[in-house]
Amino acid sequence: MKFWIDENIPRQLGKAIRQAGYETRIAPRGTDDLIILKSAIEANAVIVTRDKDFEQYVLREGRSCSGIIWLLPTSKSERKELIKILLQVIKDNEAVLTKSFITLSLDTVDIKRLK
Repeated sequence: MKFWIDENIPRQLGKAIRQAGYETRIAPRGTDDLIILKSAIEANAVIVTRDKDFEQYVLREGRSCSGIIWLLPTSKSERKELIKILLQVIKDNEAVLTKSFITLSLDTVDIKRLK
């Protein structure tokens, strides 16, 4: 399983995914969202982002993707808990991640299957 980590994701989260044994790529600072979307498709990687634009591109406009995990805002003090939840969601849903748009926060896990 591969993950494309958007530049707006704290390093601690990307590092936790990598340490859990998953391949990760980090989007270079300033990379356009549509380039990230295209690159993730080519790599068959799930995008992990805090950027609301991906909801627009994928859910509203119907653009193709290899899965999105959209992290809702949390405070720095809540990061460890968010990492724990994120890794559990990845583990529990690995078979469907590339076909899903997941909205994730400390109290929300919403999984929408993509067409």
